[in-house]
Amino acid sequence: MKIPRRVPGRPAHPRRTGARRVGVWLVGAYGNVATCAIAGAASIVRGRNDATGLVTETPLFAGVPLAPVASLVFGGWDVRDGSVSASAREFGERNGLLGPDLLRAIASDLRRADREVRPGTLVGASDEVRAMPGVRRGAAEGPSDAVARLAGDLRSFRRRNRLDDVVVVNVASTESAPASDPRLASAASLRRALAARRSSPPLPPSVVYAMSAIEAGCAFVDFTPAVACESPGVAEAARERGVPCTGRDGKTGETLVKTVLAPMFVARHMAVMSWEGFNMLGNRDGEVLRAPAALASKVRDKDEALRRILGDDRTHSRVRIDYVPSLDDWKQAYDFIHFRGFLGARMQMHFLWQGCDSALAAPLVLDLARLAELAHRRGERGALPWLACFFKTPTGSATHDFAAQMSLLAEWCARVRGE
Repeated sequence: MKIPRRVPGRPAHPRRTGARRVGVWLVGAYGNVATCAIAGAASIVRGRNDATGLVTETPLFAGVPLAPVASLVFGGWDVRDGSVSASAREFGERNGLLGPDLLRAIASDLRRADREVRPGTLVGASDEVRAMPGVRRGAAEGPSDAVARLAGDLRSFRRRNRLDDVVVVNVASTESAPASDPRLASAASLRRALAARRSSPPLPPSVVYAMSAIEAGCAFVDFTPAVACESPGVAEAARERGVPCTGRDGKTGETLVKTVLAPMFVARHMAVMSWEGFNMLGNRDGEVLRAPAALASKVRDKDEALRRILGDDRTHSRVRIDYVPSLDDWKQAYDFIHFRGFLGARMQMHFLWQGCDSALAAPLVLDLARLAELAHRRGERGALPWLACFFKTPTGSATHDFAAQMSLLAEWCARVRGE
């Protein structure tokens, strides 16, 4: 399908339009992606930057009643001490995207977000996360206590800011992929596990955060390769509560290119014999990915999309992710594609990718918050398969071809306009 060009312009102020006020609650509020999303939204509203990168600001969404960017109110959880303002200054110094002039212009917006950040939970947190500088130790809590406290944070945030709705978006560090866990098989078994005083092994943090959102009646979007949205118990609980619960793992860089290129080889009936992907990343997420279990979770999602599209078990494919501290947020990728064509001709394709990890992810976080809020307003619940284009491993959809995924999104927009 033809992708529409961006529509530039400054969003209208919600108090002038009577627009809905929507809370965006970020898991990992002091991280690069959350910081970039908060700062980026403020920059757009104040006219310092346009909306380049936001899918929801293209003509595809003309006539779709999304909450304006100006109506978004930010808060979140983090397990570390810090502030959004300090994170923005640090991000600007390291990456050059948030310069001093911009930081001065949006200083009040960053302080407003600072006032809405609350302590996250260390229930189920990995050793790598616990070892991060500045992690708050706090009093130990069980999973049920954590869910009650975190759900209370969301209710207070909504009430305090007179919000029409709140969407929780998980942009925390990658967690380890657990083995098959019968506790996650149904909503009932999951609630029993949450109620237990001790849970061994601990429930994954993403499950605790997702169930907190569901308990508070909020949509939950997982931008990480976590287990929450794909587990039957969480999905069932979301459907029962009538809230969206969707993800998984934002598709921003190398995998995005793969899901555009791979269908070309299938359509032209050329056999991909080998596809090697090598990634280098230097930010906090790259550091966490040094842990083998977290790395396995990330690599699984990056490789699965390619294998599903090619549909050929004979294809050799591999993904590597190395931590390179000096790169910081500027991730690098090199892909080698070895394919066979007519008369057995063996040919090659190579591509290099460099991108600012957070600048690629942050606009999608804003897109997903706006879209999940509208879905919730429309009464949609559980997985939202029409959001597949935003994820490496989309819940509720087996489609990985990017063009086909964009068609699903366009069809949903047409339905909304028709109503």
